[in-house]
Parts: sequence; structure tokens; C-alpha cells
Amino acid sequence: MTKRRLPPVKSLIALEGVVRTGSVSAAAQELAVTHGAVSKQIAHLEEWMGRPMFGERRRGMIATAAGERLAAAVGEALTLIERALEEVGVQECQAVLTVAAPATFAMRWLIPCLPALEVAGGDVGIRVRPTHTTEDWDALDCDLVVRRLETLPERLSPRPLFVEELGLLVPPSLAETMDARTLPFVDAATRTGELSRWCRHAFGEMPARPPKVYPHFYVALEAALAGRGAIVGPVQILRPQLETGALVEPWAALRVPGARYSVGVNPDGRHPDAANALATAMVRHWRLMAGGPAAALDGLGDPRSI
Repeated sequence: MTKRRLPPVKSLIALEGVVRTGSVSAAAQELAVTHGAVSKQIAHLEEWMGRPMFGERRRGMIATAAGERLAAAVGEALTLIERALEEVGVQECQAVLTVAAPATFAMRWLIPCLPALEVAGGDVGIRVRPTHTTEDWDALDCDLVVRRLETLPERLSPRPLFVEELGLLVPPSLAETMDARTLPFVDAATRTGELSRWCRHAFGEMPARPPKVYPHFYVALEAALAGRGAIVGPVQILRPQLETGALVEPWAALRVPGARYSVGVNPDGRHPDAANALATAMVRHWRLMAGGPAAALDGLGDPRSI
């Protein structure tokens, strides 16, 4: 079956203009062409369609039902095109920073905090690119990079952001457990050693049951939030979950230090000045948040007690 071709675009635009303005002259003036050119395009369209677009009394330019329907469709299409052009124009004019950051940090802290981070100019867009531990972040096209554990190269002018405090975070359904060693645990393959380090610090040995290990921390975190087990995690990043009671920290006094985070600006990025302003705002915001959430529960005792 042969695909039907569309009528000439010029003819469609001429039809829409005449129907909307009510006259050939007005449409011609709007389109910056002659009266005859518009009439010619209407004739071409009627020939192509095989039916009239206007009634016999041409002076009034009263469209037929077919002419009205087609003109309305063309008008809708032109409106969509106009909106798309405006959106593309705004996107091209607006500075957009790409921030590469560890996935959990990006999802749990950076994205929720973006409205509070002031960037010079006020019209800078921010695109967050979550990264995973195994990814080659240095190959990513980004303006700003946040890294956990890794040392950023000097060319990025790195500055310290914060050092994690790792605490034992427990879903409310398990919060009454008096002995942490009997808790079910969840862990992440990308944070090897953190659970065992907290346990050895807390009671000198590993828990009674081996943890359920997930490939990424943010997956293990969802399991903890679903009540599957306790998790050792960074209390600063998970402050909202502690403040809302989605997780509790029964033994806040037994936190251990975790990884160091740093932020760097790509000097070859598209908007280095705006990226530097964002990095400064992030450091400032962390300092304002310093002190950690008061999420400890009273009366649960020491996890080493039996």
C-alpha cells in the first residue's frame, strides 16, 4: 500500500491563516506574501484534496466543514511547534551544570537539597548524574564531581566536603531488640567492611547471623526501610529517614568514622564559574548541617549487653 503524501506545507499554512483571519488579504499581510500567492496556495490545496476549502461565495471566505477541520489541525500543529521552539530556545540559553555524584549521596542528599543551594545567576539548571562504585567517573562529561573514598586529581581543585559517621540504623519494627548481635542485617557489596567494623567496635565480634548482601548501598537501604534488617550507614546522608522515624539509631554513641567525600570542579567544563559557585554552596550547606541528627532512642541500652 502506497503511503499517502501530505499536502504542501505552504498551502496548509495559507489555509490556516485565511480561516483564522477571515480574509485572503489579512493572511497575505501576516505571511508577508502577495494576495495572489495565498489564493494560489488555497487553489493548490483544493486540487490536492479534491474538494473545496471554502464556500462558493469567496468574498466572505466562509470555510467548509473540511476547511474548518483542516485549518484547526494545522493551528494545533503550529502551536505545538511554537512551544517546542520556545523550550529549545530556553534550554540552549540556560546554563546547565552536570554533577556526577555517588548514587546514594545524589538521591538522598544532593537532589533533595538542590532548592536550598544558591548558584550565582539564579538561572542555572542542574543535571545530576548518579554514579556507581565500579564506574569510571573520570570518563564522564561533567562540570562538577563528588567522590567518596577516592582522591580527586589536583586539576579539579578538590575541596573536602565531609567525613561520614557510620551508625547502626534500624527499622522501627526491629527497634525493640536489646542485643544488636541478634538483629538481622543487610549490607552492600560496594561498602565492604563497614558492617563488620561497626560490629567489632560495638561488641568485638560479628553478629550471630550473616547479613543479606545487596549489590549497591541504595538497594540495601530500601531493604532496611522495608524492615528486612538493620544497616550500617552514613547518618548525615540519611538524616531525613532518621528525623521522620523511617529508621532509628538505638546506639548513636557507637558511631565509627567512614569515608571522606570531596568535591571538584572540572576546569574544562562548560560553566566552570557556576560549577565553582555550586561547589562552594555545597560545602557551606554541609557546614550548616554539622552536628548530626539526634536520632538515638532512650532506654535501649548498650548493644553489648545481653
